[in-house]
Amino acid sequence: MIKQTLNLSGITPLNRSQIEYFVHLAGDFSSRIIFEHRNRTINGKSMLGILSMGATGDDPVVLEVEGEDEEAAYQAIRELLDNGVAPPKNETDAMKLMQVVKDRYQALLEDNLVGIYLHGSLAAGCFRWECSDIDFLVVVRRPMEEKAKIGLVETLYQLFSDAPPKGFEMSVLLEKNSRQAEYPIPYELHYSEGHRQEYEADPQGYCSRMHGEDPDLTAYILALHAYGSVIHGPSIAREFSQVKREDALRAILYDVQDAQTHLHEHPVYFVLNLCRAVAYFQDNAVLNKKQGGEWALKHMSTDHQRVIQAALNAYESGLDMFYDHGQAEDFCFDALEILKQGELNG
Repeated sequence: MIKQTLNLSGITPLNRSQIEYFVHLAGDFSSRIIFEHRNRTINGKSMLGILSMGATGDDPVVLEVEGEDEEAAYQAIRELLDNGVAPPKNETDAMKLMQVVKDRYQALLEDNLVGIYLHGSLAAGCFRWECSDIDFLVVVRRPMEEKAKIGLVETLYQLFSDAPPKGFEMSVLLEKNSRQAEYPIPYELHYSEGHRQEYEADPQGYCSRMHGEDPDLTAYILALHAYGSVIHGPSIAREFSQVKREDALRAILYDVQDAQTHLHEHPVYFVLNLCRAVAYFQDNAVLNKKQGGEWALKHMSTDHQRVIQAALNAYESGLDMFYDHGQAEDFCFDALEILKQGELNG
């Protein structure tokens, strides 16, 4: 049994959302978790119990944890209490952050801004704060001046502390290119968390050279039409032309072409993206990563189910993927063979 006297003056009284989060965490452990306060014994897994505790000021509170997983439970609870019992952020917080981005981009671009569009996990309904980034496209009427480019990137740079750990991924394209989406699509500006250090070293230089053509934009627009979301501006159907199937296939192949080389560096990414790619080749289905994995469990060889399920488990939990390297390599080879055959037949 672990028994410790705590001073909760810095975080009490707890509000309802904090208590809900605490009770949810406590319920993950089998150990008995109780608080002792003013001669009362309170069940740490009871919402009503903690609501009734009423600890304020410098009242001492005794935490008692007893059971098979008491050490892990105690450490998790202490970490939670030390951090102020802050409930984890979620898609609601990400959408609030996008409203801040929208307001600042409207002020920066004024009449040059056409629209802002979500196309990634936040739009697809599989966003996880701990392991997802916020993917969006910005459409402008005219090429931007350098000052405006720096302003757009600086906005995301300054919002990093409020953003998910993986930050933002943003691309800006001209309206004429969104309405005639010919592969590969030109872009005016791009920024993601992977470019943070490069931007920090030379903001002006980064923004002046960060333009060109990006094959991934075709896949992003394909996703926009399937499950995208409008933050500001005209509808997706009005602002973005439909993607030709042959262009979509080229973009998808581009995204997974390095799968065999970099599979073990990013196994979750490549396994689930290969699943999505095969789903599109075989069923013309535009799916998010979770849906792609679930599709593959039903439609691809049963030999690959362990690897696919391991990738799904890791994606949904945010934990590392535990898998057999040989099985993953076999899956990667078979998926790429399907895609290459589809390319030949396309």
